[in-house]
Amino acid sequence: MASSNILKNVEESFSIPLPEIKRIMERFHREMEKGLAGERSSLKMIPAYVDRPTGKEKGKFIALDLGGTNFRILELELKGGGRMSEPKAMSFVLYKKHITGRAEDFFGFISNCVKTFLRKRKISAGQKRSLGFTFSFPIRQTAIASGSLINWTKGFSAKGVVGEDVVRLLRISLLRHRIHNIEISALANDTVGTLAAKSYEDKACDTGVILGTGTNACYVEEMSKIRKWHGFRSKDAHMIINIEWGNFNKLKQNSYDRELDERSYNPGQ
Repeated sequence: MASSNILKNVEESFSIPLPEIKRIMERFHREMEKGLAGERSSLKMIPAYVDRPTGKEKGKFIALDLGGTNFRILELELKGGGRMSEPKAMSFVLYKKHITGRAEDFFGFISNCVKTFLRKRKISAGQKRSLGFTFSFPIRQTAIASGSLINWTKGFSAKGVVGEDVVRLLRISLLRHRIHNIEISALANDTVGTLAAKSYEDKACDTGVILGTGTNACYVEEMSKIRKWHGFRSKDAHMIINIEWGNFNKLKQNSYDRELDERSYNPGQ
């Protein structure tokens, strides 16, 4: 097939007419509503247990960013008034042996990276730090610092993690590696972390979007519309919702979609 014909075939396969785009939007909104109501939906609409920051928070913190090819650790200081210091970060490469082995080895690698970071940043055992754990996979969050992995994505398949509380597994690993000055204070999806970071300095920011190894988004929702939420809610309260929009399945598949799905780690999903 000539290159011009190949390109024409690709273009036609991915071309979506405007009426179909509008139907996709309608399906997407309906899936959002079903997810918020706790009904069966391709969009999980996971409550993040947090609203946006006020911009007044202060303190020195450490953050872990896990979810792609590279694993990052950073330290920064929130100074209040929407101001923060320039983050001091280190990146570590996640190899196949780390993401497809045992849970103990997976979290052991993370703990060793934390130990290296603390040493490089000269943070002694007597210096306490609160840690935010950005875990960029579908989790069933049950508290601000607790949530179980629903399923792996993006090529990760470490055994013994699905269905388990990832904060508990990390906490056990940190203690096993004799790291006692770190307290895991928050668990967040990367979209939630992105939204929280930007809205700390810009109160108008109400959506976080990730375009990377995977794609996802979160936004700020009125708690009155989160019908599946049974916890405390105050009048006019809001909560960040992790959409997990990469799971949206109300789209027509073309030949490329089908081949990609068949070769993925989760065929049929």
